[in-house]
Amino acid sequence: MRNNHWYAVRSQSLAIYARNAGFDLAVYHDYSDGAKEELRKRAVNEALDAIYLACNEQGFDVYSVKRGVYVIALSNPLSVRYSKYRSQVIYIGMGNIMGRIKLHFSNRLFDFMLSVAGANFDFHFARPALPGTAMYYKQVEHNMLKYFHDQYGGLYEKRRYPILNRNAGINMKYPGGTDWWKRPLKASGRRPLWELTPTKFGDFPPL
Repeated sequence: MRNNHWYAVRSQSLAIYARNAGFDLAVYHDYSDGAKEELRKRAVNEALDAIYLACNEQGFDVYSVKRGVYVIALSNPLSVRYSKYRSQVIYIGMGNIMGRIKLHFSNRLFDFMLSVAGANFDFHFARPALPGTAMYYKQVEHNMLKYFHDQYGGLYEKRRYPILNRNAGINMKYPGGTDWWKRPLKASGRRPLWELTPTKFGDFPPL
């Protein structure tokens, strides 16, 4: 497992998670409240298992990373129209990676995925390390959010970061390090075919 290196888990589908759990996401709103709750619980477990296995195949022990950073993005061919330019990134986060991902799924990430049914999602994970620092991962998250704002501009002035982010994180003012963290924030070279523009009814609360 390498430090300052991104591990990607691509084309993850909420519909497939649900199907593997024995449910049909296409008729989610027809289920009873009890069935919806069970679908959510089982689909989240399927998601965590799929992410763990994909990371494990790459030699990345995602459950062991308590001070990590991560990016959640739409898969091709979709992107989000931000104020300056389009991007596939919808969230940048840090901390106990799998604990945070589970929390996101159990709360608003499930609903966001449900709202764009049929879309796939990419996850990017990394374990930042810089000699002489213990909280470098917080600095990396801040750097990533600032870079995102500078390049893409957020949705509008009060929502200056990825669609599911709230603020710019914590600037620890650590000197040194490189720009290795920019990779999942830049265009992959494959141009997305679609841009999603949230309406006033789709103002999703941050994760």
